[in-house]
Amino acid sequence: MSALTNMRNIRAEITKHKDAAQKLLDVAMTTNKDLSGSAKAEYDRHLGELKKLNADYDGWLAKAEAMSNVPFNPPTAFNSPDSSNVTKASGLSARIRAAYAGASSEVREQLDSFRAYVGGDIQAAANLTPAGDGAVIIPRIILDGIERDYTQFSPVESVSKIWATDTGADAVYPVLSDTETAVQLDAAAATGADDTVSGDTPPTALTGPTLHAYKVSSKPVFVPRETTTDASIDILGEIILSLYARIARFENLKYTKGAGTGADTKEAEGFLTNATKLVAGAVALDLDICLDLAYNVPQLYRPGGVYMMSDTTAKYLRKLKTGISGDKRQLWADADATKGTPATLHGYPVIINNDMDSVSADGTFATTNPVAFGNFNKFVVRQAEQGRTFIRRYEVPAKDGTAAILFRRSDSKLIVPEAISKVSVS
Repeated sequence: MSALTNMRNIRAEITKHKDAAQKLLDVAMTTNKDLSGSAKAEYDRHLGELKKLNADYDGWLAKAEAMSNVPFNPPTAFNSPDSSNVTKASGLSARIRAAYAGASSEVREQLDSFRAYVGGDIQAAANLTPAGDGAVIIPRIILDGIERDYTQFSPVESVSKIWATDTGADAVYPVLSDTETAVQLDAAAATGADDTVSGDTPPTALTGPTLHAYKVSSKPVFVPRETTTDASIDILGEIILSLYARIARFENLKYTKGAGTGADTKEAEGFLTNATKLVAGAVALDLDICLDLAYNVPQLYRPGGVYMMSDTTAKYLRKLKTGISGDKRQLWADADATKGTPATLHGYPVIINNDMDSVSADGTFATTNPVAFGNFNKFVVRQAEQGRTFIRRYEVPAKDGTAAILFRRSDSKLIVPEAISKVSVS
């Protein structure tokens, strides 16, 4: 039997198993339930067969190429471009190609599978994690690049303590008091180091708040088949990037102003919620209030401190001089892109966060908390499942198109309220 005949037979088997797996997923989506029991076992069996058939097909493809001495590139093949092409491309496809160039064979297989999955190939789920429920993890090598490109949507996360956990179960973040001090003992004195930890008065222990894992959804986006087939760009890839931006923006808002877990709320706690207040005694923001804000944070937490404010507030403060008659010097120092240094005020970095309140154009307080200062290392962002972002791509037969949705789980908590201070306006 010829290589081409074998390849034709294998393609027929691939189509059979692929269609069977898709039908199982369609039933699960119609009933709004994940695959389980015998249905999941059957689905996994089809994916396993697809993986074997793909390997067989690649083997016969190699034989066909060797016999003809002509390289054969199927339309779905992924070829690594040179670096000049990478710089000209944009979107998700460009990120995949850039990651592919220096990746190991194992990572390349994962990238190929992810690209095929996004393009609508159900069998690609066999090589992605997790398999079985129709959702897969965006490969870390791609997600790292997306996160770097979208840091402007995550200013709070960029300066906070990141606590990545393997699961999303409720977990206690361990905290040891920063204000407790040591004691001096005589050489023969009892140390208090016994099995019941009774030597301390009071005893010191690792305690802390419980952090949860709130699920954030990008909300699905529907793409008509015609849009996918007629577009000259990787439209679905661009949509995935936009869905990621939705999640990043939502999380940043909650990390800034979220109410936390209470009688009437169940969401991440923003750092503004329990930060220490500095009540403004003036009608307008000025440089002295910003300096007072920094000194409202104990000296223990000022090293590593940053100012956080919106673009509007930063624009106003940039115009202010020292206040000394005839002195036009600015206490604000602009960012230096050549050195990678941020803007500073009173010597501390300034982080722009447009989820903060803003002052009016003339600096008067129009809102509640326009500026914050502190050490955000004491603000913990919990990222469940190691911060993985999941994507679910599915067909919508009734509308002849495709839909995609992203989701991940996170929480946040200000561990030491004194570590961050906020300008408070009644």
